[in-house]
Amino acid sequence: MIRARGGIIREAPDVIVSEVTLGREDPLIAMEYSGALAAGNQAWQRSGRAYSFGLARIPYLYVAELGGYELDAERARRAPRLPNPAVPFSYVSYSSSLDTPVLPVFVPNPGIDQDTRAMFGTVIGEDELVRVLRIAILNEDSQEALEALQAKALKFVQQLASSGRRGRTLTSGQWEKGYQAVRSGGKNALLSYLLKETSLRWSKTAYIQSLTASASELMRIAGELSIGLTSSNLPMCLISPENRGILTQEIARLHKEISSEFLEWLRNQGPLVICWVMGFKPRGEDARPDRGLPPFARMLAGPDADMLTVVYGPAPVAHWSLLLENPQDLASQNGLWEAIQVTSDAILVDSATDSVTTHGFLRAHWEGSGRSVSAESILVTPRPERIGEHDVDTVIHTVFARLGATQVFEGLCNPPGGDWSGISLLTLDKRKELRWLSLPRVSGSDAKRPDHVLQLFDIGRVPIILAIESKETTNSLETRIGPRLKSYMSRLLDSPASIERDRVAASWTHSDKKLETRDFQLASAGAFLLGDASGVLRARRRAEADLQIGLRFSPDQSLCEIHIFPDTVIGEAVAKFVNALPLNHMNLSVHVHQ
Repeated sequence: MIRARGGIIREAPDVIVSEVTLGREDPLIAMEYSGALAAGNQAWQRSGRAYSFGLARIPYLYVAELGGYELDAERARRAPRLPNPAVPFSYVSYSSSLDTPVLPVFVPNPGIDQDTRAMFGTVIGEDELVRVLRIAILNEDSQEALEALQAKALKFVQQLASSGRRGRTLTSGQWEKGYQAVRSGGKNALLSYLLKETSLRWSKTAYIQSLTASASELMRIAGELSIGLTSSNLPMCLISPENRGILTQEIARLHKEISSEFLEWLRNQGPLVICWVMGFKPRGEDARPDRGLPPFARMLAGPDADMLTVVYGPAPVAHWSLLLENPQDLASQNGLWEAIQVTSDAILVDSATDSVTTHGFLRAHWEGSGRSVSAESILVTPRPERIGEHDVDTVIHTVFARLGATQVFEGLCNPPGGDWSGISLLTLDKRKELRWLSLPRVSGSDAKRPDHVLQLFDIGRVPIILAIESKETTNSLETRIGPRLKSYMSRLLDSPASIERDRVAASWTHSDKKLETRDFQLASAGAFLLGDASGVLRARRRAEADLQIGLRFSPDQSLCEIHIFPDTVIGEAVAKFVNALPLNHMNLSVHVHQ
């Protein structure tokens, strides 16, 4: 439905609120939430979703937290992390070019300190968020509330500019003039203003071993010919119409086999935006934040700008043949290439893994016949088309955190339905909630961040902290995942919590409290869709966890059997607890195996 309405990037938001009438389901508003630090490339990781929903003319809100801290290796707080002002400005700019609001909403991070709260208190938009949701659901006039959110986003941009390092981005006054240029509605109005009134020096340095000599030289040349697209250190720059001819000559010198059609396009009149995409890690997998980079650049530059995306990272060799022979198939297989093709007018390839292309591609190469945009609607049935890992997570959440709520505290829940922004645990007396923020995202070889963390009280002699890894199949469960889950939790408990609050109160304060590991029992589990008996046996041997949880759904997906395989005394205690829960009214049943 979103694609039919024009939203041509397949990344989905966290929430779509729809209205169902007479067998039709129509989206009212979409939302994305992020508890991650809104800084660095994380700040634009989700820009593709904003861009796509704007094209589909569906209002979109990006709810981001302000005031989160980066932690050092010992988990001590460093300075608060904040986004480049170009990121929130791109939403304001993009919204101004549409008839549809696509706006950021800033809410306080639980770990925000008083200084940051005081500095940015006037841009917090929690009240406006609730008001916009209410208006969308009741179909009331939203103009005033949306204008308030847009004003707060612009004010945040100006505050970031005023508090940042001088010369790295536009000044507060320049951002205001840039916004007025966008509001004027002229073609390439922001770019024309930047070229006429600003002169931010721009340079690009790539820290990858596989960088080609020609890509490095092109970055140097671009640094001499361009200015920063609102910033000196974003991977995007702006070339004036006068310098496009010089750039064309230099690219022709570096890549003698490039087509004359590509060079002719490069000589076009008008400003040129260049987006620099590394895109791929050394092994060839996507660098996920780069999926949002081309949409971010397009939202900032505007719909009329010529945009060239330079791909210089080590993409898998097979990608280059697909880009050459079947670019639409490549886009359907890979979200990064889809984002690049959707937003770019041309692509320049300069990668160490490419030996088949002639480096330059124009939009006509990958764009098929014109896409028709319709107001197509659907009616989503409450039955899933297929059962997968998300359903495993849903059952775990339902059984433990809902049905077992009197004895269970849910400290971490795998999305969808939860978030990875932190892990919470209760003190022994259950009076305080301690929360560890900025969790290590990449786990070590001997430790793995869980998908679920649950505290079980009044089951054994001391409370149990149960860490669960959820997968779709038994074969996906990793070797020694049980000890690795426990190791992660043990290391986390060795450090003080980031924040704390009384369970009766709602406000968080910074914390230096620790939980004593000896006061709890650490337990681990794997969870998966149940296959044959041999697969379960292999998983039990390989995982070395306290228990395994296998789920079997009926063919019509209306019933779910929970099969528990305990392998330790603590695993048996957890199995006994689950077996005693009143699950029948939920169409759930429990079967404990030895």
